[in-house]
Amino acid sequence: MECDVKLSGGQVIDGTGAPASVADVAITGGSIQAVGDLSDLSAAREVDCTGSFVVPGFIDIHSHSDWIVPGRDCGALVEPFIRQGMTSLVGGNCGFSPAPVSDRSRSSARKSSLLMVDEPVEPRWDTMAQFLDGLEETGVPLNVAELVGHGAVRSAVSGALDPAEPDDDALREMERLFRESLDAGCVGISTGLGYAPGIFAGARELAAVAGFAAAADVLFTSHVKAYSWVSPVFQTDPGEMPHNIAALHEVMNAAREGGARLQLSHLIFVGRETWKTCGQAIAAVEAERERGLDVAFDAFPYTAGNTTAAVLFPPEMLPHLESILQDPEALEGVKALGHDVFSKIGFFLEDIQIMNANAARFDEYNGLFVGEAAKRAGMDAWEFYARMVVDSQRNARVLNHTYSGHEGEEAALRAVLAHPLCTIETDTILTENGHQNPASFGTFPRVLHTYVREGLFSLEEAVRKMTGAPAERLGWTDRGFVREGAAADIVVFDDERLRDTATFETPDRFPTGIDHVFINGAHVVDGDTYDAGASAGRVLRG
Repeated sequence: MECDVKLSGGQVIDGTGAPASVADVAITGGSIQAVGDLSDLSAAREVDCTGSFVVPGFIDIHSHSDWIVPGRDCGALVEPFIRQGMTSLVGGNCGFSPAPVSDRSRSSARKSSLLMVDEPVEPRWDTMAQFLDGLEETGVPLNVAELVGHGAVRSAVSGALDPAEPDDDALREMERLFRESLDAGCVGISTGLGYAPGIFAGARELAAVAGFAAAADVLFTSHVKAYSWVSPVFQTDPGEMPHNIAALHEVMNAAREGGARLQLSHLIFVGRETWKTCGQAIAAVEAERERGLDVAFDAFPYTAGNTTAAVLFPPEMLPHLESILQDPEALEGVKALGHDVFSKIGFFLEDIQIMNANAARFDEYNGLFVGEAAKRAGMDAWEFYARMVVDSQRNARVLNHTYSGHEGEEAALRAVLAHPLCTIETDTILTENGHQNPASFGTFPRVLHTYVREGLFSLEEAVRKMTGAPAERLGWTDRGFVREGAAADIVVFDDERLRDTATFETPDRFPTGIDHVFINGAHVVDGDTYDAGASAGRVLRG
């Protein structure tokens, strides 16, 4: 009896949270053939893993890189993901999936794709089936699963900037598009309630969408409407209930009414004055679980997150944002509102770092914080920011800091990461141009090195949060674990050398200590060698 590859003598962490144990792992084809003492098993190739850990490939449960995998040279572009041990990504998050597309939404989809890619995506598809079929035809460098985005569906039916509540006919058409996408293999439904058009969705619409997910027995995920304790999105008194807590209750109520399993996307606390609500937020989630709601959350291990520069503006401004920002009198009103809200939450324009201005006259400021960039441009910070948003057609990409901590203060971040309900995500936007998010290069090694070494959780628990736990949330039994019959997505790392080296100042650095990565049995990382042309991934359909 023979196998293709035998990983011998490593300490296997299987993804369930069980203690590591020394074992051999045999790979044949795209699957794990056996795990245990395989000294009598011959192999076409043997890799000595003595002194290293052998773990399942990491699953990014919250990715936006489904927008780049259809592109040319995507194998080279996603090298930072694979070199940090990521073997599967779940795209379509925050309501923003590449499909479905209609004549009504095609132009807006093309424009908004610039948030995720260097060149606008020209949708060569209408349906999710066509999008996924296209990925299978061209091949993918790592495994890709897809959520169907509420924003994409609503835009296809009503347009991207229509604030009106969908009537019964529109809801029926949305349901048809959701079901069509789920039938094509989407693994869940996502909502992006901080962005248009999701920000316009009311309780009736959200409960209906949650019901569509429940009917298909798939995950319902949500970027909620507010992540700060005060937000212009809500008109209620934040002293009675902080707005970020109200936003959590909004989606948890919708999930309960619709009967859906809920995944709260990137549980973060924006602004220095919001960090104190962390305990209240976690308690709210735990209370809903005690009431019977299947709810969990994910988070990235950094105190900054990437987003669109337009995310700062309240929903009533969005249909006419450009005209408002170009009107000096109206801009003064925006500035006054911004100062009022920002001072309350402890977050300011100076906490925003420009990743990619996506506008020729502003691209020289990529990597700078807005305050420094405005100073160099000889402009007021708000004037600079407004012009950047307008010139980029709302697609300037930024890193907002003070997310759950800042400059060494990480109590809120660590409370979220350490919680048993938390899975690890990147939520990163990776392109060739612009200043990178360090999460693209170091998310999983950062958890394994920094937070394990500091005692936040055991190494086995860290691995579970990045493998078995997201697999279980997605209903996967054949991926996310090192066991016989599972897909051969495997990472081998040396714990003594493992380091995440990416920082906010110099983000585009590969980690050290990850020596081997297998995707469906293909050896795509072997020491310093990365096979960008392997196309070893698969489209994972529900």
